[in-house]
Amino acid sequence: MKKISTVAIVALFAPAIAQAAPIIMEGDYVLTQVSDNGTLGNASNNPGIKHDITGTGSFGIEDYLTPGTPHELFSVKSSQFGLQTNNNAGRSDISGVLTDTSAFSGYDQSTNWTGTFNDFYTISTDTFFNDGDERINMMTTITALVDLTDVEFLRSIDPDPDHKTFAEFSTVNGRGTDTIAESDFVHAQGTNTGLTIGLYSNSDITHNTGVSDSSWSIDPSYYLAGNNAGTGDFSLGLAFMLGDLATGSSSTFDYAYVMGESVDKVKVSVPAPSSFLIFALGLLGLARLRKSK
Repeated sequence: MKKISTVAIVALFAPAIAQAAPIIMEGDYVLTQVSDNGTLGNASNNPGIKHDITGTGSFGIEDYLTPGTPHELFSVKSSQFGLQTNNNAGRSDISGVLTDTSAFSGYDQSTNWTGTFNDFYTISTDTFFNDGDERINMMTTITALVDLTDVEFLRSIDPDPDHKTFAEFSTVNGRGTDTIAESDFVHAQGTNTGLTIGLYSNSDITHNTGVSDSSWSIDPSYYLAGNNAGTGDFSLGLAFMLGDLATGSSSTFDYAYVMGESVDKVKVSVPAPSSFLIFALGLLGLARLRKSK
């Protein structure tokens, strides 16, 4: 884990400076980028999500995200404003600012994206991992600016691990395993290679997973219902039911994109964010708040 220098700690108290987007994040197992709308990938540009099962940083031509029409997104929904979505393919309903936080987060690779939708809510997502991690960790906080009811959140991807080599878009999709609940884990396995990517969470906040057919649903309610379209060129989703949020209240939840050579070799764990990361991002939020006044 990256050591934190005195200079970096002092830098926390300086005004946060947004970085030119996208920001590349590269470890031993994972190579990705975060776009200026808070999604992974940047349209069809490489890298989307690259995965090296050897852990040597040798990333080949396969990319889980960039073939065809890219689909990595998050959606927020409530009774007050309906459904809002940011998608790496171009849709951006929620404006935000991307910052490289790796200098002080305690993780080798770390970014923060903070956005606001009109006067309804703010949303902040930290994306982080260490060089030796075979996953991409995320922590999202939604804060209500007015009273909100029936708030839902979705993270979703259409994975294509076998397209570059085998011209194959379909994946073998499933929810859970013999030892992991269907509500916690949804996964897609390459039909030829077996390479696997999935979404995982063991959050205490009510959540569920699903597999959408070729319509690639962007609605959290679809995934909260536990729908499973099975094998095909389909999308995976992990959705959270946040319920009602009173003005000024927040909901924070952790989840991750997890990867492996096959489903049975995926390490499904979401480490708790370091206390330093939480402290640092709190200061980052205060700096942005002062700047906005």
